[in-house]
Amino acid sequence: MLKFITIDQTESFAGGIPSNAYLIGVDGNPMRANIQIKGEEIWCDKRETGTAALVIQRSVGVCGELTVQTCLLPDREDPYLLILELARHQLMELYHKLEDWGMFDLDRASAVSKRASMARRLFVEALCVDRTNPSDAERGAKECLVAALDGCEELAVSYSKIMLERRQVEGTMSPFPIGCGVNHVELSERLCTGLVNNFDFIHLPIIWRDLAPIENEYCWEKLDGWMQWITRVNMPVVAGPVLSCDPRLLPDWVYIWEHDFDMFREVIYEHVERVVSRYSDVISTWNVVSGLHVNNHISFTLDQIMDLTRMATMLIKKIQPSAKVVVEICQPFGEYYSANSRSIPPLVYVDLLIKGAVDFDGVAIKLQMGQGYTAQYARDCMQVSNLLDQFSAFARPLAVTIGAPSGQSPSLLDDEPDKSDDFGQRDQNGHGCGYWRKPWSQQVQSHWLAALFQIALSKPMVDSVAWDELVDHPSNDISQAGLLDLRMQPKSAFQRLVQFRRTYLENGQASPAGTQVSTIPGQATADQKPGQEQDQ
Repeated sequence: MLKFITIDQTESFAGGIPSNAYLIGVDGNPMRANIQIKGEEIWCDKRETGTAALVIQRSVGVCGELTVQTCLLPDREDPYLLILELARHQLMELYHKLEDWGMFDLDRASAVSKRASMARRLFVEALCVDRTNPSDAERGAKECLVAALDGCEELAVSYSKIMLERRQVEGTMSPFPIGCGVNHVELSERLCTGLVNNFDFIHLPIIWRDLAPIENEYCWEKLDGWMQWITRVNMPVVAGPVLSCDPRLLPDWVYIWEHDFDMFREVIYEHVERVVSRYSDVISTWNVVSGLHVNNHISFTLDQIMDLTRMATMLIKKIQPSAKVVVEICQPFGEYYSANSRSIPPLVYVDLLIKGAVDFDGVAIKLQMGQGYTAQYARDCMQVSNLLDQFSAFARPLAVTIGAPSGQSPSLLDDEPDKSDDFGQRDQNGHGCGYWRKPWSQQVQSHWLAALFQIALSKPMVDSVAWDELVDHPSNDISQAGLLDLRMQPKSAFQRLVQFRRTYLENGQASPAGTQVSTIPGQATADQKPGQEQDQ
């Protein structure tokens, strides 16, 4: 069993452990465990042997309130000092990336070098008094964690700028790198002109619930309108997901067959065949399935999940041999696997698809953050960079979709959330989603967009990056996540994205003006101590 203790009562979890607390094993996948509070300690009772790391959300000073983790630790009777182990992992991550990316020759006056030196000194000091003065050790370890995390983010953004410039010089960028989703968007001359002028492609949702609210009665009018416009302006489109078991996308009548897999499979086959056959002359890239690996609505076996994925991809290739087919990964950090034994970890799912000879052309990764719902907890830039590197190892093109709010969701201010399904499950202990640098706002949303677009496009295997939603809508996955507000007025994030794309396309720069590392909101300068925030 792993045990952790927090000395400072203001940092304790008296209100309960956040729902996103879980253990990960040596393979990086979540482990099933019972995590609970016992007095002043956190007890983690694993169901597997071997070392494990605790992943948990907590405040990290100037860096915000983020999901962080410890190193892999062996079981022991005495509790570990939680903040010290979190700092140990973050410091290790910083030095590992400095070595991995060949950045040890940075100028000592650089912000990253100063953060690394400061974090190392603080960690050694905390380690020396861990047994004799736990309070001082905790205080020093917290400062170390903030410094190391700050340094990691500076390093991730700085390195991505270098690599993006290299991709541009080498000419390895996709011809259609930047897009956005048009869920709940009504066609209008103004919006269509904005799409053509400011984006390289769009994500067009295929919502089965809207298409066929009644069995065998399809309503094609809305999609037909989009297809006519797409044909007229000749804009690249990624359509889908054609199949998702999210209750917000699945018609109610389909649930009649949820316990009869053969009939359920046949219904899905007919749906995929109808949609792809109708629009095969317009759509060249299909998002075929989304979130099947999460398996938290209609319960499938592993073989059934693989069968549905294989069937859908083969059918599209049969109808439209020239089409590109991508499989979408929701909740890519895999938190769900620690609680759902019938699910498949994201990386394992992709590996199984490749080993099973499933005919797909790329992987779509959906990164949503900013609400206190499952898998929308805030992460730092380095974690996102590492995640993309892990998926890049499969040598399949990646399409990344990013979403974050421009303010706190009104539903999170109420006692009851406005989404009742598992994709919108509120943290049972009332904890929020956390935030990056500062509480979510238009400014933070725009900085997050700039940082992640730059990081993602710097990865050799990333073909495209898209923002999740163009326009705010009450039914969007993330409230206030649009680039335009409810009045169709552009937000700071839209202006930042347009600037990014314009500078990138016209001037060949790796990042737009104003997206240097120093523009990360609340980030200290090289000469500031972490926690001494700049007022931006």
